[in-house]
Amino acid sequence: MGGGNQPARVSLVQIPGKEELRQKNLFSVSDCKMYWQNSGEYLAVQVDRYTKTKKSTYTGFELFRIKERDIPIEVLELENKNDKIIAFAWEPKGHRFAIIHGDGPKPDVSFYTMRTSNNTSRVSKLTTLKAKQANTLYWSPAGRFIVLAGLKGFNGQLEFYNVDELETMATGEHFMATDIMWDPTGRYLATAVTSVHEMENGFQIWSFSGKHLYKVSKDHFYQFIWRPRPPSLLTAEKEEEISRNLKKYSKKYEQEDQDAFNQLSEQDRKRRTQLQEEWDSWVAKWKQMHEEERAYRRELRDGEASDDEEEYEAKEVEVEEVVDVRQEVLAFDLDQE
Repeated sequence: MGGGNQPARVSLVQIPGKEELRQKNLFSVSDCKMYWQNSGEYLAVQVDRYTKTKKSTYTGFELFRIKERDIPIEVLELENKNDKIIAFAWEPKGHRFAIIHGDGPKPDVSFYTMRTSNNTSRVSKLTTLKAKQANTLYWSPAGRFIVLAGLKGFNGQLEFYNVDELETMATGEHFMATDIMWDPTGRYLATAVTSVHEMENGFQIWSFSGKHLYKVSKDHFYQFIWRPRPPSLLTAEKEEEISRNLKKYSKKYEQEDQDAFNQLSEQDRKRRTQLQEEWDSWVAKWKQMHEEERAYRRELRDGEASDDEEEYEAKEVEVEEVVDVRQEVLAFDLDQE
C-alpha cells in the first residue's frame, strides 16, 4: 500500500486456530505472488519491489521451509535482478523449482534446488538454459521431467527436459496449442488446440520423453481431460520406504524376470530345434525321392542325364509364323463393252 511506502507483511497462519507460525515484513513492495509446493513442504513468495527512484521494479523470492524447525526463510535473487519473471513452478513432491525469466523474445529458464549435494538446507542453482522459446512450465506429476512450452506467441513449441540429468530429451511442436496436460502417472502428455481457434482443433499424445504417439483432429474441440488415477493404497511412509529400498526390490524382481525370460528362451529354443528337425526330415525325404526317380528321368530324356542343371547347350532358333492373310477380289461388269 501507499506506493510501497508502507511495509508489506507476509504471515503464515495455522487454521483453524489462527496461530501465526511465521511472519516477515517486506519493504518497498509493489506486488506479491505466492506458490505452494503441492506437498506443503515449501512456500515461495515472489516479491516485486520498487527501485529507489520508484520508476521501475525488480523481483526476488522469499522461500519458506514449512517442515523445518522455526520455518526458516531464505532470500533468492536472480543474477540479473531486473529480469522479468514469466513463470514459476515447483516440482511435485520434490525439492526443485523452475523459473522462466528475461526481457528478450527468448527468455532463460533456471532450475534451483532447496537441497545441496550433502542434503543441507540451502537453496542453490542447478543450471540455466539460455534463450528458450518457452513461456510456461509443466512438471510431470511424478517429478524429474518437465516440459518447457511456448504457447500463444511461440505457436506451440515443446521441449522435454530431464532435470535429473540436466539434459534435453526431445523437442517438438503442436502448432497453435492452447492446453497441455500430463496424465496422472507422468508417463504421457497431451497437447490440445481447443475451439478458441477456428483451425487446427484436436489433440496429440506424447510420451514423457517427447516421442510423438498419437494425433486426432476434431472440429469444435472444447476440452481434454485425463481419467483420474485412483489414490494409492500405500501410506506416504510406505511409499518412501519402497523408494529408499528400490534397488533391493529391483534385484528381486529382475531375478524373477530373468528366470521367466530363461524359461521362455528354453521353450523358444526347443520350438526352433523342432522346426529345424522337421525341415531337415522333409528335405531328406524329397532328396531320397529324387534319387529313386533318377533312372526314370534318364529314360524320359532318351538316356540323357539332366540332373546337373549347368550342363546344357543354348541354341537360337528363328521361327516364322503367318499371323494374317488378306485376299483382294476384282469384280468386272460383263455388260460393258
